[in-house]
Amino acid sequence: MTDHERAFDYLTGALTGGAAPSAVGLKFTPDGQPLTCRGNTTICHVDPRSKPFAALVDAQDQLKAGPLADGFTFLPPESFHMTIFEGVIDYARTSDRWPAHLPNEASLDTVTMDFADRLQDIGLTRTVIAHPTGIFGGFSVRMSGADKSEEALLRLTRDQLQAATNLVRPDHDAYEFHITLAYNLRWFSPEEARSIIALSDRVGAELIERVPRIVLGPVEFCTFETMHHFERHHWID
Repeated sequence: MTDHERAFDYLTGALTGGAAPSAVGLKFTPDGQPLTCRGNTTICHVDPRSKPFAALVDAQDQLKAGPLADGFTFLPPESFHMTIFEGVIDYARTSDRWPAHLPNEASLDTVTMDFADRLQDIGLTRTVIAHPTGIFGGFSVRMSGADKSEEALLRLTRDQLQAATNLVRPDHDAYEFHITLAYNLRWFSPEEARSIIALSDRVGAELIERVPRIVLGPVEFCTFETMHHFERHHWID
């Protein structure tokens, strides 16, 4: 399946199904207001003083100006980040989303304190160099390492974080790095989906030309209450 085919299937609901995208009712209300969604994660924020940050803001503004922008809820730019390794979310307590050494009924605060201890001085590289590869479906900037060695470094970092947290996810090796700009709130018609993909292609090409390389790091262990803010607990090195 090509990227366009996958985006089309996702935007029309064919890929995942359901009455609405999965974030609706869990992370956002149907009209796009953030819901309480507590969790923790390891991320790299995008430096708000940097050229890449300005380029991402401009890309988001172009998507906001699109004819179907009311089908999305856009994140505040200060939340822009690339996830390195997902932690836990309070509402998702299945065995493939919870650390194997802790009971599924353990409180989120207990998991956070456990991870905080395990993520001290584990020897992570302080920075990685990534580059955008396009915009997926009007809401997500797809990312990869800037070259083979940087991609390998990103994957190694994920391996180190998985080992430290004892949180083993089935999609660990297949995970696609990205910077989320928005969440979609509804499914779109085929014609609408094609329009969103065309806009994404144009905006994504401009973004790649403007910032082919983005320096990220160091990795942060963060907690969150909503998708609008990720609070740093500590740097991981």
